Amino acid sequence: MTPADWRALIEAYLDGRLSAEAFMRRFVEAWRAADGRVPPAIASLQSTVEAFEADVLDAREDGVVNDDELRQAAQRAISNLSEDGPAVAPQTFDRTRARAEFRRFQVQATGCAGIGCVIALIWVALCVLQIYFVSEWIQEAFDWGAWPSAVAGFLLAFVPIVGNILAYLGATQEGWPSLVAAIVFFAAPAATIISGWTRWRQQGPRG
Repeated sequence: MTPADWRALIEAYLDGRLSAEAFMRRFVEAWRAADGRVPPAIASLQSTVEAFEADVLDAREDGVVNDDELRQAAQRAISNLSEDGPAVAPQTFDRTRARAEFRRFQVQATGCAGIGCVIALIWVALCVLQIYFVSEWIQEAFDWGAWPSAVAGFLLAFVPIVGNILAYLGATQEGWPSLVAAIVFFAAPAATIISGWTRWRQQGPRG
C-alpha cells in the first residue's frame, strides 16, 4: 500500500465509514501484506492496532471494546503520514502481535476441541450399542453361543448400512420402540457424519 492508501484507510475509520473492528482487520491484513515495509507513521500505529485486536479477541464480540486509544493513535499517524513515499520499517518481534495470535489460536482450538470431543463420544457410544445389538440379533437368529455372536457382531457392526440394520433389528428385538431404534441407529450416525464433514469443510485441510 502507498502512503495515500494508508491515509485513505485511516480517514475511513476516523470519518466513521469503518468501525474500529473493521479498520483493525483491514489494517492487520495490509500490514501483513506489506511485510513490514510501511511508512514510519504506520509502524508507530501498528502496536496500538495489535493491542486493540488482542482486546477484541478477549471480548469475543465487536463493538464492546473502547477504541479511544486507537482513535487517538490513528489521528497522530495521519498527522505524521507523509506523501513522499514509504520508508522501510525494520521488522522485529512484536510481543503484542504474538499474544494476539496465541489468543486467537486458543479460542479456535478450544471451540474445535470441545465440539470434536462431543462428536467423538457420541460416535463411540453408537459403535458400542451397535456392536452389542448386532451380536444379540445374531445370537437370537442363529442360536449361536455368546463368543461367536460377539465376534460376528463386532465385524458386521462396522459394515455400512448392514450394521445399522442389524443393530436396529437387535434393538427392537430387545424391546426398544421402533422410532427410538431408528433415531439411534440411522438418524444419529447420519447426523454425526454430516456434522463432522461440515466442520471439516469449514475448517478445511490446512496446509
